[in-house]
Amino acid sequence: MPANPILICAPSPELRARLEQLREAGYATTTVETAAGAVSALRAAGYDLIVAEGLAVSGAIARIRGATVKQVPLIVVSPAGDVEARIAFLEAGADDVIAAAFASTELEARVEALLIRTGKARPESATGTGAGRIVTFFSPKGGVGTTTLAVNSAVLLAGGPTAMQGHGARVLLIDLDLQFGQVATHLNLSPRYDLADLCSDEQALADPILAASYLTVHASGVSVLAGPSNPEADFRVTVDQVEKALRILRPGFDHVLVDCGSRLDPRSLWMLEQADTHVFVIFPEIAALRAASLMLGFLAETATLRATTHFVVNHIFPKELLKTRDVENLLKSKPVAEIPYTEVDMIRAVNEGVPVVFSRPSSPASQAIGTLTLAIVGAEWRQGPAVKKAAPRRGGLRFGRR
Repeated sequence: MPANPILICAPSPELRARLEQLREAGYATTTVETAAGAVSALRAAGYDLIVAEGLAVSGAIARIRGATVKQVPLIVVSPAGDVEARIAFLEAGADDVIAAAFASTELEARVEALLIRTGKARPESATGTGAGRIVTFFSPKGGVGTTTLAVNSAVLLAGGPTAMQGHGARVLLIDLDLQFGQVATHLNLSPRYDLADLCSDEQALADPILAASYLTVHASGVSVLAGPSNPEADFRVTVDQVEKALRILRPGFDHVLVDCGSRLDPRSLWMLEQADTHVFVIFPEIAALRAASLMLGFLAETATLRATTHFVVNHIFPKELLKTRDVENLLKSKPVAEIPYTEVDMIRAVNEGVPVVFSRPSSPASQAIGTLTLAIVGAEWRQGPAVKKAAPRRGGLRFGRR
């Protein structure tokens, strides 16, 4: 099946060049410079979507809309920061509006989302073809087990010793907590390189083989892009660099799991927008639930999210502060998994750097994490024959680079 044909209408040469990058993402693009040219092109051929530079008057949108019998989805590129213009375009009939300062990945995500929403997506045009599905782990409250769930889910997907065994997926685990990320600690790793090192190497950001040399491979088979060893790196890593790192690494993996920590900043917000699946970790107490509610409201207003959302309730204290049904009522959503309180197992797992799904694979906590991981892969999950893997070496209580 051919790629989605997209019509680009842009008087500005610079913007035309940026929009034509959609061709690199697998779309069949045709470019015109005026609304009149767009009308002529639409009458001469069929298109699945139109991307047009700021059409200043509603009449121009109406003329484009009237050029074909079938409604063609329309994305309008609006001047950056002009909220009134964005509202005017939407009122005039645009299906979506994107600010002119867009990143290429944002444009691709908006195009793909609109094609899917209107039922016009074609397999060869999907920007994620041949690239790993992105799963983000995030909580607006720190210390609730976000890193633990990300690490253990990654191990299971790579072929851990529970119900996931035999899957043997290629898994990349990224630590996007740029100040105090602890993914490496949870896996007893001492990485030679980290995310900040990769982001500062322009050559590696353009070469997948060189970029792969910045990864540290765990005994489970999970490839880890560790968080920076120095909190100061948080001020040096840009959204553009994170975008390049993800773009160059993603095609080599089936799943890309990202520990986004507990802070919404431009990097984590951008990653949430790219994700195919969100895992939001909830601690069952009023302050944490209020923070989750505020987070969801903020994301709904400021971000373009297209991912499946899973809530996980993690009981980090022995006393139940709120019932699960109370959490469901407040979030208006049923958690996909509930992690029971297991203080000794969890603390030991972190201190020894051995994921609990390895150290206690039959424990209630491991079983619950398995339920979460099954939900992450969803219908794509296919159980394979069990493959015996060597368990990672147990470490003692350790205080290294991390």
